[in-house]
Amino acid sequence: MKKLAADLWAGLRTGPARAGLAFLSLALGLFAVTILLSTLDALRRQARDLVDSFGAGAFVLTRSAEPAWNRRQVDYFRENLGAAAGVSGVKSLPPVAGAAFAAATTDADLARIRGWRFVAGRALDETDVRQGARHAVAPAGLFRKNRWRVGDLISLGPEPYRLVGCFESGGDSVPGLSPETVFIPYTADALETGNAAALVRVDALLFRAGEGISPEALQRRVAALLAQPGLGADGVEWTTPETLLRGVRRWQRAIGWTAGSGGALGLLLGAVTLAGMLLTGVRERIPEIGLRRALGARRREIAFLFVAEALALTGAAAVAGLLAAEGALRALGGRFPLPFHFGAETRLLPLALAGAIALLCSVGPAWMAARLPPAEALRNE
Repeated sequence: MKKLAADLWAGLRTGPARAGLAFLSLALGLFAVTILLSTLDALRRQARDLVDSFGAGAFVLTRSAEPAWNRRQVDYFRENLGAAAGVSGVKSLPPVAGAAFAAATTDADLARIRGWRFVAGRALDETDVRQGARHAVAPAGLFRKNRWRVGDLISLGPEPYRLVGCFESGGDSVPGLSPETVFIPYTADALETGNAAALVRVDALLFRAGEGISPEALQRRVAALLAQPGLGADGVEWTTPETLLRGVRRWQRAIGWTAGSGGALGLLLGAVTLAGMLLTGVRERIPEIGLRRALGARRREIAFLFVAEALALTGAAAVAGLLAAEGALRALGGRFPLPFHFGAETRLLPLALAGAIALLCSVGPAWMAARLPPAEALRNE
């Protein structure tokens, strides 16, 4: 092993400038490739979590025009869709002094429609809705952040609310609402606004496809209901898993073009430089090759020497690029505009790519070196 390391070092020292340029180009290219892989991996995870938390068969309707929907229209959708869908309405409450967190009212079907998993306590039920109970449910993140427990009293405006449930949502609870939203029964006059009409307003309609119906078929049925008089399809915005993923896909394309182009250029320059270095090394080391052959070295041993040089150089460049990329992204932290994740795939693929480049660039020079006749090689000394 020591002899092989000494031979590799001696081979790389025959052209230190070329070896340095090849190393730097490959390291920069693999640095960009590592950033590309880590970002795409994080975006894929984000897309999967987004769909899981939102629900593959769910979608949300919001309106930019007035008037908004009301509770009666929520019941209209529920009655006409029947078992084909779960329907719920959400109202965003205005911020008030003394309320530390956003609050929204809903009916008792929201937890089922959103697919929330309650880790403590329970969901709001029909009794809460009918009685306008001062009860609330909140995501587990808020419980951890504020060290809440089920049964605690929290203040939302001038009234205290008792926490009856803690749920895991996996992401944004409802489009347009903060993931730190506290939910209270739909009929509760939480903020004492004195405006009864405000309490029946619905800012968003949430639908979830039932068994035996596809999300697309449900969307067509909802669109047909929206066309009925009095519901008003003007200004309606549809939020589906597909629309949520558009932003993720835009980022994937952007990072693919930028980091991918930079990485490809760096790797191309590094590969060309590496191949040139190895070819020049064969010409400059003809006497050495002849001497090795005369001393009994076989052709495959000569060829392996050049392949090993290429693997050592590209492997070192891959490790340097990987460590630099991971160190830079972790040091930047929240200032990096995109998510990143370093999994096994992100760490192994640059090494595999470096190995492939080394083999591709070293095959020709290794074959030339192995085919040199010992007598001709010694005559060049």
